[in-house]
Amino acid sequence: MKNWLTQGLGLCAVLLLSLTSACKKDETRAVLTPGVAPTLKASTTTPDLALTTANSSATAVTFTYTAADFGYSAYATYVVQFDKKGGNFANPVTYTAGTAGGTLSLTTAQLVNVFSSLGYPSNISSQVDVRAVASVGAAAAPATSSVVTLTGTPVPLCIANINGDWGIVGTAVDGWPGNPLPAAQPDRMLTYDCYTQTFTLRTTFAAGAFKFRANKAWNTALGGSGNNYSAGVALSTSGGDLMITTPGTYTVTLALTNDNVGGLTGGTVTLKP
Repeated sequence: MKNWLTQGLGLCAVLLLSLTSACKKDETRAVLTPGVAPTLKASTTTPDLALTTANSSATAVTFTYTAADFGYSAYATYVVQFDKKGGNFANPVTYTAGTAGGTLSLTTAQLVNVFSSLGYPSNISSQVDVRAVASVGAAAAPATSSVVTLTGTPVPLCIANINGDWGIVGTAVDGWPGNPLPAAQPDRMLTYDCYTQTFTLRTTFAAGAFKFRANKAWNTALGGSGNNYSAGVALSTSGGDLMITTPGTYTVTLALTNDNVGGLTGGTVTLKP
């Protein structure tokens, strides 16, 4: 009896020791702490953001970043992030940079798009913060560089109007020229914006029909069907009269489309109260 008790107690002691050892092993976790964060340098902090056809694909700025050290041989991925000056990079514009220290170059068009995507208006000097971020996934927190600030005035590409001057005619506005009004009756003319490549006008409509025509003549005109003007209505040179059922004041935006040789193929119109 004594021998059996002694053996049983010994077995329990062994099992308890094994369980304790296993629990200690389960609690062991690898925690990686970056030893050296990446650094970031910009070839210029005042890039030329006046976008033109000639420089749209030219390099505006080159960022050079160094590799981070996570304290062991880690496969890290790198991105370069952009945010408004003083922002916290909660919703940044991000470009993939690679898997080691290297460079990232942005064209003038890309950098102008960064400023625009962050909500900065055109033709006003603004500042953007930039940082490099290295990541090895869930094994460690990302390592971030210090911030570099760019200052620039984004000027979008201005494309000249090749489609003539456009106006609105019809019973929804001032009537159809020549029926019954004289042929010289002025169209309600839209203004061309070379940066958005659209024609716009803030004007009042009555309930009725309307169309768009170029150069106050019927040689080139656009119409269509549908009434979802807030989403945009497709236009064509063979389209019928457009209709307004709810009178009111609207902002008209006319966007034209051209083929590869510059010929007019159609367009889209939106109306916003």
